[in-house]
This record gives sequence, structure tokens and C-alpha cells, in this order.
Amino acid sequence: MKRENTLEICQLTADRSEKLVMMDYRQDDVSSHDHHFFELAYITGGTAEHTWNDRRTRLTAGDYFIMDYGSCHRYEACRDLTLINCLFLPEVIDETLQGCRSLEALLKGCLIRYYRMTVGEAWEDRIFHDEGGRVGGLLEGMVEEYRDRKLGSTEIFRCRLREILILTLRMLVQDRKKYPDSAVVAAAVRYVESSYGQKPSLQAFCEREHYSLPYVSRLFKAETGMTFREYLQKVRIEKCCELLTGTDLTITEAAGAVGYEDMKFFHDVFRRYLQMTPREYRRLGNKGAGDK
Repeated sequence: MKRENTLEICQLTADRSEKLVMMDYRQDDVSSHDHHFFELAYITGGTAEHTWNDRRTRLTAGDYFIMDYGSCHRYEACRDLTLINCLFLPEVIDETLQGCRSLEALLKGCLIRYYRMTVGEAWEDRIFHDEGGRVGGLLEGMVEEYRDRKLGSTEIFRCRLREILILTLRMLVQDRKKYPDSAVVAAAVRYVESSYGQKPSLQAFCEREHYSLPYVSRLFKAETGMTFREYLQKVRIEKCCELLTGTDLTITEAAGAVGYEDMKFFHDVFRRYLQMTPREYRRLGNKGAGDK
């Protein structure tokens, strides 16, 4: 998508040192643009056609999204569209997150213990829906707090943004648990989760359960969104993350406990899923535990 302009947070407030801006307003059609801040947009009423990095979606009340730095979007065909916008820099949540430029990086930085439950999930251009209105209620409270600016408002913004991020992570985990639909894929998932520390294979599963390997392979990918091998690696990395932050096992011992014998391969897989080394994950996870 061709962007027509880039917004800075200082353009939207009289105080050029501001790191968070809250707005509730009626949105008209707006041309393609990006920004140098995170944008949490929550639809409170009406409809619109929303294009985000070339993906077009119809927005209705209760939908919300969190845009990375540099993401490009536009609104078209707005019909009585009203929304709450929370525009913020990552250091609003924690000063150590100052360099974060994506939702994934933000979640890893402040919620790493929960983030590992969503490894392998797609984050790009994701529209969430607020069933029950809990996220909307948090944002409405933030708008009121922003208007009054009473003592402690900065801490309230920090806590409520963290809560919204946790609720968003919860949606991803719940969405993932909606599959599988078929009994055979459900059985294959249970097989992986009970034998990940050994050497499970789809062929062994199919031979044991008397299924056609090509059939189960296609069905598994269709219902989980990943191959059997990808799912196995994801489960192993999740379990390894639990060991790294919940036990005193060495990294080699933790890797071995979840089924990795080749440490180079383990480190490559770990970095691919979490974009950090096991040592960095352990340090960040222990930091998070200390913050509680």
C-alpha cells in the first residue's frame, strides 16, 4: 500500500514530551498513512472498510487492532464510525521497552511468560473482537483518566495497557484451542503432547492407529495451520520455555528433556520461534518473575 504521510505522536498533542494520547471521536474516511508509535484502535460504533498493509477488512463495533510502527492503513466507506484511539510509545508500559517497534516485540518484552504460549501464531494485520466488552471498558476508563490527569494516571495507563495485552494474548490462545475438528487430528495432537520428549512421528502415529499417512498429513495441516513437524517443534519449544523459567536445569538439560539431541538444531529452532536465544529468554523470563 502506498502511504501518503507519516504521523508522529508529537503532532497530535500540545505537549511535545507526551508519550500517550487518548482520543474518542467520529472517524471519517482517511487516506493511507503510517506512524512512529503504536496505535490501539477500538471500534465503538458504525462500520468501515479498513485496509491494513494491503489486507482489507470490514470493521464493526467491538473490533480492535494494535498497529506496529511503520504499518500502513486507511479507512474507507465509513458509516457512523466511532472509535477510541490509544496512541502510545512502548516506554509507557516499561522504560526497558523503548526500542520495541512491533506488537510481538512488545509482548516478548513485558509478557514473555505468556507469550511463549503463542509461538508460531500469526500476528500480522490481526483484527481482534472484544466479546463481552472488557477491553472497551478498560479503554473508556483510560479516556476518562486522560481527561482528568489526576495523581497516578501514568501508572493506571501502564497497568491497563498491560491488561489489554494479556487479554489479547488470551484470545490468541483460545483461538488456537478451537481446533481440531476431527477425531483423528485431536488424537494426533494428544500423541504429540504426550510424547514430545521422545521421537514422535506422523508415520508412527498413522501405523499405530491404522490411518493413511497422506490423508492425516493433509488434514492436520488444514485444521492446525501447521505441519505435524512444525507442531511438534512448537510444543517442544513451549515446554522448554517452561523449564527455562521454572527450573534450575541447564539449557542443554532442558533441551534434552523436551527431545532435542542436536543442540545447534535446538538453538536454531528456538531463535526462529522466539527471535532470541534460550539464555536471553531465561534472563528475560526471570526478570519478569522478579517484577511481580
